Amino acid sequence: MILKRIKIETMIGNATNCYIIADEEQKEAMVIDPAGECNKIMEMLDILGMKLKYIYLTHCHGDHIRSFRRIKRKNRC
Repeated sequence: MILKRIKIETMIGNATNCYIIADEEQKEAMVIDPAGECNKIMEMLDILGMKLKYIYLTHCHGDHIRSFRRIKRKNRC
């Protein structure tokens, strides 16, 4: 299992954490709280060689969900 933490800049100027949990055998990953910087998140998935399978939102505040739709569209989850 791989666990990566990515610092994401939000619209309000504060950084927040986004996490990627990945299964090395299945080559599948879950993104937790994609707060923004979609390209940064997608780049990390590419670096890890993982296909996005799940997006998990801990709660629906804007500083946790900003990139949800963009990531979903790019991966067709």
